[in-house]
Amino acid sequence: MIRELLAELPRARVYLAGIDPDAVPAPDRDAPDRTDRAAVPPPVDLDRDLLEPPPATEQVREVLVLARTPADLRRAATLHKLLPDAARVVVAVLDTPAAHPAPVPTPTPAHRWRALADLRVHRPKDRVWVVDATFSAPVPAGRTVTATARAFAGHRLDVIAAPAAAIAGVGAADWRPGDPNATPAEVSGPVPERVGAPGGDVVLRTFPDPAVLGPAPGPAAGDAPGDPQALVTTEGWEGDETPVERPAHRAATWELLGRPGGAGLPLADPDVLGEPSMIPPVDERLVNPQGFVTTPSRGLASLEERDGRWAVLLDGKPVTTFAESGGVTDADVARLRQVRGVEVDWRHAHSGPLAAVRVLAGLAAAGVPLVAESVPRWAHGLGEELIALLTSRPGLTDDLRREEHSIRLRREALRTHGVAARWEQLGAPAPAAPLTSVLLATRRPAMVRFALDQVARQRDARLEVVLALHDVPRDHPEVAAAIAAFDRPLTVYEAGREEIFGAVLNHAAARASGSFLLKMDDDDWYGPDFLSDLLLAHSYSGAQVVGTVPEFVYLASIDVTVHRRQVTEQITSFVAGGTILVERSAFQAVGGFRPLRRSVDTQFQEALQAAGGQIYRTHGLGYILRRGPAADHTWQEPIGTFLQRNRQQWRGFRPSALMELDRSSTS
Repeated sequence: MIRELLAELPRARVYLAGIDPDAVPAPDRDAPDRTDRAAVPPPVDLDRDLLEPPPATEQVREVLVLARTPADLRRAATLHKLLPDAARVVVAVLDTPAAHPAPVPTPTPAHRWRALADLRVHRPKDRVWVVDATFSAPVPAGRTVTATARAFAGHRLDVIAAPAAAIAGVGAADWRPGDPNATPAEVSGPVPERVGAPGGDVVLRTFPDPAVLGPAPGPAAGDAPGDPQALVTTEGWEGDETPVERPAHRAATWELLGRPGGAGLPLADPDVLGEPSMIPPVDERLVNPQGFVTTPSRGLASLEERDGRWAVLLDGKPVTTFAESGGVTDADVARLRQVRGVEVDWRHAHSGPLAAVRVLAGLAAAGVPLVAESVPRWAHGLGEELIALLTSRPGLTDDLRREEHSIRLRREALRTHGVAARWEQLGAPAPAAPLTSVLLATRRPAMVRFALDQVARQRDARLEVVLALHDVPRDHPEVAAAIAAFDRPLTVYEAGREEIFGAVLNHAAARASGSFLLKMDDDDWYGPDFLSDLLLAHSYSGAQVVGTVPEFVYLASIDVTVHRRQVTEQITSFVAGGTILVERSAFQAVGGFRPLRRSVDTQFQEALQAAGGQIYRTHGLGYILRRGPAADHTWQEPIGTFLQRNRQQWRGFRPSALMELDRSSTS
C-alpha cells in the first residue's frame, strides 16, 4: 500500500508515524519525472527525527502522512505544527482495527478549512483508511492530520485539560498523544511564542539518544541519588522554562546500562524508574477496554522479548509484535482480543525497563488478562497495586473469573497510567472530580432505605442524590428513617400521584447540580465501583451516555440468578434504564425524558442517537437487576425472557465478586 501511495504522490513530502523508514521504498529514479523526484527529501520519521517548524517561505505542493495505526496517527497529531503548508494533504493509516468508524474529518470554518476544495475518505484495502484533502490554496497540513486523528477518537475535543505543554526531544509526543495544543520546542530551548504568550506552561524534554548525543544528564548538585527529580536540568533553558526531563526508551536499554560505566548512570538505579511518572502514559482514547471479548476462542499466550521487541506468542507464533519503544496501539490490542490471557516471561527481557513497563501498562489498560509469577524490581514503575494484580494468579480458565481480573487490571492501569493521571504525577494541578447527581424515583416506601444504601456504597466518586418520592410522603416512617441515616448530599422532591413518570424524572433533574446525571432504580443492586466505572468508561469512550445491560439478573420469584450472554465494551444503541449516566449538557440538549408513563429510558436513548449522540455499554459485573412479577416493573417482560441466552444460572443469589456482596444480600 505504501508503494501505491508514493506512486500516486511522487512529489509529496512524506512523514512517518510508527513506520520504519527502511520499509518505505526509494523513489524510482528511472521514472520520466526523475528530476522532480530527486529533489524530494527522504521521508521524515516523526518518532525519531527532531524537526524545526517549517519556514514560512517553504513551498510544498503535497504532504503525505503515513501512520501504522490510529494510535500512531495521534502522536503525529501532537507534532502537527512541524508540518508545512500544502495544497494537498493525504493521511493514510495502514492498520486500522475493524471496530473503528470511517475517519471522516469534520471541517469547520476555522483553521483555513474554508479553502477546502475536495475531500475523499476511502478504504482501498482491508484495514487501510485514506483521507485525501485538496485545498484551493496552501494550508497547514497538520490541520488535516489533527482532524483525521480526532475522527478516529470519536470527534472529541482533544486538548488535555492542564497544563499547556511544550515538548522537546525524540519520543516526547508519547507524553501528549493526540494533543494538538502541545507546542514542539527545540531540545536546547526556548519555548516558541504563540499568539503573544509562551507556547507552554510546562516543558517536557526527553533524554537524547545516548548513542548519538552523549550520556543522559546526571543528578544536579545536592540531589539525592535515585530521586527522579534529580533528572531535571537547566542547561539551555531559563527561568520558568526549566524542563521536566524524562528518558527516551533508548536512554534506558540494558545494552547502555550494562556497558562499562553504565552502572553509575541515574537510570541504572531501579528506584529512579520505579515511579509510574517516569514512564510515558497510555493513550486511553484508543488503548482501552473497547472490544473486550468475554468468551475468547484462543488459549493462553506468553509475552516474551524477541530481537529487541516484546511480542505476544501463541504456540510459538507471534500474535502481535510491539514497537521498539514498548508503546501499545489499538491494532495490537485488537489482535489479542480472542486470546484468553497472557503470561509474562521475564527470562529474556533485554529491551530495558521502559519498554517492558510500557507494554504491560498498555495491555493492562486495554483489559488484556495478564498474569506473572513475579515482577522484577526494575519494573516497579507499574505501580504497587498493578503488580499485586499481575501476581495474584487468578483462574483464567473460567470466563467470569477472567473478566473480573480484566476489569481490576484496566481500572488500575487507566487510573495510574492514563495521560491525565500521568501529568498529575508530574505536578499538574488535579481537576476537581465531577459531581454526579443520582436521580432516584420511587413509589415504594419500603425500598427507599435499600436504594439509598446502594448509593452510599459508591466510592471514588463525588455524588449527590435527588430523591423523587412519587406519591410517597416524606414523613412516612420508613422514608424518614432512611433519609436520616443517609450521610451524602440529598435533595428530596415530592411528586403528586397525578404526575407522569417521565415528568417526575425531569423535575428531579431540574433540582440536580451535577455535570453528570445518573438514573438508578430503587430495587437493583449496584457494586461499590459502579459509578466510578461508568465515569471511567465515559473518559475513554467519549460517548454522551454510558451504562450497561442487565447481564446479571436475580429472579426473585423463583430464587434464581442468571448470567446472561451480552456483548459489552462497545458503542451500542441501548443500555439498561437503571444504569444511564448522561452528560448534563446532552440531557438538556434533547429535552430530557419524554412525559410518558413507560418506555422513558428507551425514548430518551432514541432521541439522543437521533441528535447525533453516542451510547457506550461498559461491563455488566457491577450491576444486578432484580426481577419480580412483571406487573411490578415498567419494563414488563415475562420471566421466561431472562431464562434464555444464559451463560450460567444458579439457585439463589449469586453476585459477581466485583459486587462485594455475600449471597444472602437479597433484602
